[in-house]
Amino acid sequence: MTRTGRILLLLAATSLAGQGFAQPVGPLVSSPAPAGVTRAPVSFKADRLSYDKTGNIITAAGHVSAIQSGQTLHADKVTINRKTNVVTASGHVVLVQPDGTTVYAEHVVLSDNMKNAVMVSVAARLAQNARIIANGGQRYDGQIDELSKPVYSACDLCKSDPRSAPTWTIRATSATRDLEHKMIEFRNATLLMKGVPVFWLPYMSEPDPSVKRKTGLLIPSIGATSQLGAFLVIPYYITLGRSADLTLAPVFATKQGPALKADYREAFNQGTLDVKLSGGRDRGKFGNSVFANGTFDLNNAWRAGFSFNRASNPQYLDDFSILPNAAYLESNIFLEGFGQGSYARIDAETYQGLVASVNQSKLPIVAPYGQYNFVSRPDSLLGGTFRVDTSVFNVLRDVGTNTRRIAFIPSYSLPFMLPEGIVGTARLQIDAAYYNADKLNQQPNFSISQQSSIARAQPYGAVMLRWPFLRATQHWGSQIIEPIVQFVTSPVTGISNNARIPNEDSLDLEFSDANLFSLNRYPGIDRLEGGARVDYALHAAWYLPGGMILDGLIGQSYRFHKDLVYLPASGLQDNVSDIVTRAIVAPTPWFNIAYRGRLSHNSLGNRMTDLSANFGNQRLTVSGGYLYTNTNPYALYDNLSVGQSPNLTPPPEYFQPRQEATLNLTTHDGPWTASGGGQRNLKTGKFDELNGSLGWQNNCFGVNLLFYKRFTSFNLDHGSTLVLLQFNFKTLGTVGFNAL
Repeated sequence: MTRTGRILLLLAATSLAGQGFAQPVGPLVSSPAPAGVTRAPVSFKADRLSYDKTGNIITAAGHVSAIQSGQTLHADKVTINRKTNVVTASGHVVLVQPDGTTVYAEHVVLSDNMKNAVMVSVAARLAQNARIIANGGQRYDGQIDELSKPVYSACDLCKSDPRSAPTWTIRATSATRDLEHKMIEFRNATLLMKGVPVFWLPYMSEPDPSVKRKTGLLIPSIGATSQLGAFLVIPYYITLGRSADLTLAPVFATKQGPALKADYREAFNQGTLDVKLSGGRDRGKFGNSVFANGTFDLNNAWRAGFSFNRASNPQYLDDFSILPNAAYLESNIFLEGFGQGSYARIDAETYQGLVASVNQSKLPIVAPYGQYNFVSRPDSLLGGTFRVDTSVFNVLRDVGTNTRRIAFIPSYSLPFMLPEGIVGTARLQIDAAYYNADKLNQQPNFSISQQSSIARAQPYGAVMLRWPFLRATQHWGSQIIEPIVQFVTSPVTGISNNARIPNEDSLDLEFSDANLFSLNRYPGIDRLEGGARVDYALHAAWYLPGGMILDGLIGQSYRFHKDLVYLPASGLQDNVSDIVTRAIVAPTPWFNIAYRGRLSHNSLGNRMTDLSANFGNQRLTVSGGYLYTNTNPYALYDNLSVGQSPNLTPPPEYFQPRQEATLNLTTHDGPWTASGGGQRNLKTGKFDELNGSLGWQNNCFGVNLLFYKRFTSFNLDHGSTLVLLQFNFKTLGTVGFNAL
């Protein structure tokens, strides 16, 4: 095109803008501007331009482009009839909206100030790679597209055979695309999988793929369970402003129901709120549940929150799959603060039992429970670190011990160096607490005393020495051999005092390498370890250049006196403790074994083994585990336990060993994934659970078949089986079918 032609084209465009041509989807010229209002100019580009003065028609041809207000029209030919106010574009017509949405057509006629359009052979590219193609379409008022015989899909075409059918498509008699409200509605819609019709609906709608949140129906769920029978769930999603939404999900079933689930969510500038409500007919009665939680930032250092969880009965939660297999529900309210090296929190907690083995009257109410922790920076004088841990709580039970406790635990840790490369740490600590308790003779203490008011302070002094021997080579990596020894001294504790001290946090004790060098091996402070002892271990590791790792530890403890405060078979009752071990073997990045164990100091018999292994890469992964313990600590919670009174011993169930194994496998092969696994109780010779899944996924569609079977009894049932089939359509949603 010559320079003169471009000037004439721009002059013509300016003249047309002054003659009152309106703005279409891809606007060419501007409508009359009200007084004081300036319209955006129109920029034209074309290879050729002609003007018919008789018919008052402008024709632009050859790579025509028109741009106004961020919208662009491309075509091979564009004609503008200044008398009828009609614009016609033909040949590879492309309309590009400011949001990136692109509409293709072979022929477009724009009228009525360019707000209305008639399009032939329409194709639109939407967000998330979605596309819609139609024989033709009409646009009304620049907001509504009516499409004839549309086909919609979010799948890529096959590169080797673009004419083959996509993975899935929606084919309809007609469709309405609401550009203002971002909705697409299909009438007489058929779902095709690889070109084969599989499902039909008289009507369906979905938000435009560019919309992340939109009020409307979600894809229903259909299935059958032994508790509900055949069921149908029809969720409806409601947007409530920019930061809140509500999902309503009616449940219709043949055996139970109807029921309604509601989920309200809201995000604030300083927090979040989530409330899940449900209610409906279940087993002839009305069942309901409430699950609500929120967190709110008060300022940069403090935040508050709550959780409220309640249900009418566990059967309702299980039947409607709201929270299956839950033994209890916890509710709390809290206030917590964060400082430099410090943390503070105060909360109150209540519990609701859901299974027959949990007696609601025995569950505690904890109100309040406060704690404060502080760790200082190393001091300038010695380089040591000061720490203080404080707590206060009040535990109330209808049946069982009521406990009030105030605890104060200051400590000081000082690192130092000795000749020959010996690294040392000196520690001083005092565990101080005051207790006030009543009904001490009931669970979980079963003491000979009924009431108690007692204070206790247990000082500890300890020195730990490490003597690492290091060697580094270019070809064989780095090796370390490190003897470790710790000397601990503290006043001897007696079992007679324990009979007057309620036990809320130290019912169980597991001696392993994890607490070999702890000042107190119990998990809490209601039971304390006293006396003088020496802990010793040998740590060795080998790190090879190729990523191979060998790491191991073997250790033991020697006490200078026997103490009956420990549970039988805990490995700590004699002067010499059991032997604890740890090993990590990782010969390659795709294979590793982790072992933790405890051996009898008399016979080297196995007291505890915790073994896990992982093998594989992205294509195939196998993981397994094995657990053995010579006791069952869960038997202590509802029975008499040693350490509370000189005359009480654990129940026989405590001495029943646990032995179980797990195995899981996952494989990936292109779009296919499969997994399977289970847990087996080796003492009974029966499986506890089995699970498996099979899935296929491409760029726009996924299908998953899930299986889960529980063989153990929960809440007096006889196990359960779950089979779930899920279809995931990109931009449409997920359809699920399950059976139980």
